[in-house]
Amino acid sequence: MLSWINSLRNVKQTPDRAGLCISRDSLCLVQANPAGHPDAFSLTHSLQEVTQSPEQVLEILKNWVNELGLQHAGVILTLEQEAFELIQMDKPDVPDTDLKAATHWKLQEYLEYPVTDAISDIFEVPEGRHGHSNQLFVAVTRRSLLEKRVKLIRDAGLRPTYIDIAQLAMRNLVEQRLQTNDTLGIVHFHPNDSRLYICRNDQFYITRVINLGLNSLITDDEMQQLQLVDQFSLEVQRTMDYYDSHFGQSPVRQLHFLDRSGQLNWLPDAVTNMLGIKAARVDMPQNTNQQNLIQPDLAPLAWGGLIGRLSQ
Repeated sequence: MLSWINSLRNVKQTPDRAGLCISRDSLCLVQANPAGHPDAFSLTHSLQEVTQSPEQVLEILKNWVNELGLQHAGVILTLEQEAFELIQMDKPDVPDTDLKAATHWKLQEYLEYPVTDAISDIFEVPEGRHGHSNQLFVAVTRRSLLEKRVKLIRDAGLRPTYIDIAQLAMRNLVEQRLQTNDTLGIVHFHPNDSRLYICRNDQFYITRVINLGLNSLITDDEMQQLQLVDQFSLEVQRTMDYYDSHFGQSPVRQLHFLDRSGQLNWLPDAVTNMLGIKAARVDMPQNTNQQNLIQPDLAPLAWGGLIGRLSQ
């Protein structure tokens, strides 16, 4: 089982109807409008709960499945960044048929645990400034973690069909929801940091952690906001400069924020004024099962994983 991204997609009995993301202390399930709906890429439900134990995760997920009538429905699992590593490495000089296996065993140079305990998959790094890339992105996770999550999904009455990772879920949102040929930056806010992903159409380029999160950015103090937007914009600009120098593709023209806290409304205009690029919030529904949104918000990851399947 070397390949795990998309590894379950050949199992297709009923249409995929939900996206799921599980972290150490949180669980999120999203459901989209059915195929043929005028806005099939919008969500009808976004459910998230804090969890204390695997037993509680299973109980909550079973309840959601029953409430939404999702028994035996196909579900896409998206792994959040803490559940896997994304490693960039040179492509081994082997035939394409042996590429996954050769890359997998090379991972032993990077991992702190035995490669026999790992599951990995690969996708190509986009073409760089100097032509075709000879590098690969390698996504790797512990076998035990993935097996436990797949078992949990099945025990809850769902049918796991597809496994995705945070970077490709963000790419899906850019490609399917935002629908533009521009290169975009998309920012997912966490309590203590933010994740900036640069994507264009079906290509993921880079991701960077910005050490400013909701705990720092949520403020009504205008002087503090000015200082924060300076710091935030500087980190975004550095990331865009690296993208420009390394890939030499179309420059980043838009920046989109994934935030449902409702407390960062000041940030898009401030970033636009600072960087001279369009900045806006991605329109997402509020949590349908509670008033106060839990952070980190897993819904963008679950939604991005699901939206990639809805387009197929």
